[in-house]
Amino acid sequence: MFSNTKTSWPATLATRLTLWYTLLSTLSFVLVFVLAYALVATLLLRQVDDDLVEDIEEFNDSFIGFGLEGMWSQLQQEVTADGDQNLFFQLFDGQGVPLRRTSDSSWQGMPPVTDLVSRLQEDGPLLQALDLEQQEFQARTVYGFINSESGVYILQIAETLEERAEVLELVRGIFLVSLPLFMLASFTGGRFMARRSLSGVEEVTATAIDISNGAINRRVSESDRGEEIERLAATFNSMLDKIQVLIKGMREMTDNIAHDLKSPLASIRGIAETSLASRQVDPSIQQLAGSIIEECDRLLHLINTMLDLSEAEAGLSPQMEQLNLSALIRDACELYQVLANDSGIALQCRCDEDVFIDGNKQFLQRLIGNLLDNAIKYTPVGGEVSIEQMMSDEEVTINVQDSGAGIREEDIPRIFERFYRGDQSRSKPGTGLGLSLARAIVSAHLGSISVNNTLDGGSLFTVRLPLHAE
Repeated sequence: MFSNTKTSWPATLATRLTLWYTLLSTLSFVLVFVLAYALVATLLLRQVDDDLVEDIEEFNDSFIGFGLEGMWSQLQQEVTADGDQNLFFQLFDGQGVPLRRTSDSSWQGMPPVTDLVSRLQEDGPLLQALDLEQQEFQARTVYGFINSESGVYILQIAETLEERAEVLELVRGIFLVSLPLFMLASFTGGRFMARRSLSGVEEVTATAIDISNGAINRRVSESDRGEEIERLAATFNSMLDKIQVLIKGMREMTDNIAHDLKSPLASIRGIAETSLASRQVDPSIQQLAGSIIEECDRLLHLINTMLDLSEAEAGLSPQMEQLNLSALIRDACELYQVLANDSGIALQCRCDEDVFIDGNKQFLQRLIGNLLDNAIKYTPVGGEVSIEQMMSDEEVTINVQDSGAGIREEDIPRIFERFYRGDQSRSKPGTGLGLSLARAIVSAHLGSISVNNTLDGGSLFTVRLPLHAE
């Protein structure tokens, strides 16, 4: 026995494909953002470094043109304009000894550089990252030579990375806003593509359901949905053609056998009736003739039922007409009221409102009659049988309920099979074809029939029929 224990994972393939597409798209989006974010951060840092190196060159030109004091005055103006918390300058002599610096209240704890002069002589401007306690943001510093005929000095420039941090924060904000929008778009697009890709499979499923309900002539359209779906549709249609040919052959064989049996049975019955009517025949022979007539009638009823069943399974579309279903139910109740009274059973009919459907009168009468006959047959004396009609916007429901012993649970899945009779029905007269015929009639009307046991111990047959034939 298999049980469905995986309830946490979506059941439909379309939903799974949608979720997988959304997940992979989101992961790809996050990966692209991380790479783009790292690239933007690197480019911004490189731009800051290039600006710092250019500042060293610009101040070197100022030193050559205006001298040391003129250059320092320009540095002070820069600090005043940008704020000493954002910009810092320090001047060293040619040996790396500090000479003067701008306000360092926000730049305390700056790490010293070992072998500063030799490193500048070998590599040129020296760039370093700073992470100071007094600074809210990280900083970047550069050391470089400035020289003229009046001497050689080393200039340090330190600048916070506030603007870079603001740009990166803006990028992160854009990501946080765009991520849910991208996920929604991915889910919508994935849902659309999954449904479109699986539309062929859904059509095959819908066709299979229609065929199981009796529409044996239905086929899957082989439209342009991709090679895989087209091959599935072609294979499915080919299989249905072969099955239909096989079913048609079996039905023709059954019909032929039934028709061939009716003639000899009618002849046997006629001979038996002649013997029974003759006064010169021995009484024991007359009794035997009576038994033969009864068995012939039972066999003829069985054959006629099989022919009706074959006709119902073949479809009723050409014989459909608009019928008053409520009137058919009331007539059936009136007809079976006599049988119910003789059996000591109360028969109730609840269908006050007239309901009109498209159907075949002969077979709907047979359907209602079979259900009422079964209910009365398996209800003990003093019991109750009821038939109720209920209508919704698209269908009408017929409930036939009895207060009998019910149906064994192991018999319910097979109750509508041909010639199947449960243990409780073997002692009752019947052929085992009544419920099979009922199911065939309901299927031909594009409806459904089901059976369940009630809480009181009886059984409930439920028939659902569409109000209008499709």
